[in-house]
Amino acid sequence: MNPTYSEDTDSNLPNPYVITYPFKSAVIHYSVKSEYGHGKTYEGADVVYIKGDKLAKVQSATVPKPGGKTGKVETLRIFTLEYVYIIDLINKTGIKIDNSKKYGKPAYNVLSAEEKKAFHNRMNRRGIVSLDLVGLGKKIGDETVLGRECDVYESGKQLSGKELLDSIESGEGFLYKKSWIWKEAKIPLRTITSRVGWSGEIVATKIEESPNIPASRFIVPPDIKITYDREKSEAGKRETLARFYLYKTGKSKIIRVKTKKEVLSHDKSTNPGTPNLPHPDNTGKTNALPAKQ
Repeated sequence: MNPTYSEDTDSNLPNPYVITYPFKSAVIHYSVKSEYGHGKTYEGADVVYIKGDKLAKVQSATVPKPGGKTGKVETLRIFTLEYVYIIDLINKTGIKIDNSKKYGKPAYNVLSAEEKKAFHNRMNRRGIVSLDLVGLGKKIGDETVLGRECDVYESGKQLSGKELLDSIESGEGFLYKKSWIWKEAKIPLRTITSRVGWSGEIVATKIEESPNIPASRFIVPPDIKITYDREKSEAGKRETLARFYLYKTGKSKIIRVKTKKEVLSHDKSTNPGTPNLPHPDNTGKTNALPAKQ
C-alpha cells in the first residue's frame, strides 16, 4: 500500500516495492467482458489467489474463431518474489521472467531519509497510489464495490456518439479508462476501458478473505514446459530502475533495450495503458487483475 504523505512527513516511509495487504490471504473472482469489431464478444472469468507475498491468477475465456466457431483460452500467471511465470494451460507451455521489483526493493532501502521522503512525494504528485497502478488518472470520487470502499479514478474522455464518429473518421485514437481501486488493498475491483472499435469491463463478483489456499496453487504444474525469457527480464529490470531513478531524482531516464534492434522509450507514468490489476512484473501492464509484489 502507498498512503499519501505530505512534504513534512517523518522519514519512516514504507518501501513501495514491498507488498502490503490488509489480509493474510484472499481469493477474488472477476467477470470479464469485451466487445469489438462488428458485434463480436469476449467473455471470461478471472480468479486471483493471494497469500502472503505470492499471487496466482487464472484466466479462462471463450473467444470467437473464424467460421462462427469458438475457442477456449486458459492461462495461469504466478508471481513470486523472484520470478513471474506466464503459462498457457492448453498448450502446456510458459515463460519465466525475473520479477523486476527485486531490483527496486534494495535500491530503495539504501536511500537516505530525505531521499525516501522525496521519492514518496514525487509518486504522490504524479498520482501514483501504487507502483502496480500507474496511469489511473484523476480521482473523481469514492464508491463501494462488494462492501469494500474504493477510490474511483478516470483517465481520458468518454466520447459521445458524434465525437466517436469524428474520431474514427479523423483516424485519431482515444482511450478512456475508469477504475475502482480498493482503498485498503490497492487492488482494482472494477475497470471499464474503451477505445475505437473496442470496449471492455472487468468487475469483481466475489471476494473471499482469509481462505485456506494450498501452497500448490503458487507452483508451476509439473506438465508445463517453462522457458526463461532473458530479453523480457532485462527489459523489466531496465524499466524498473528507470522509474526508480525518476522518483528518486525527478528526472526522466531513457531506457535502451537491445533485442533484435534497439528500442528507445521514456518513462510514461501517466499513460493510461490497458486495465490492470497490480502485479510485480512489467509485462502485462495488464489486463485487469491484481498482483502486488
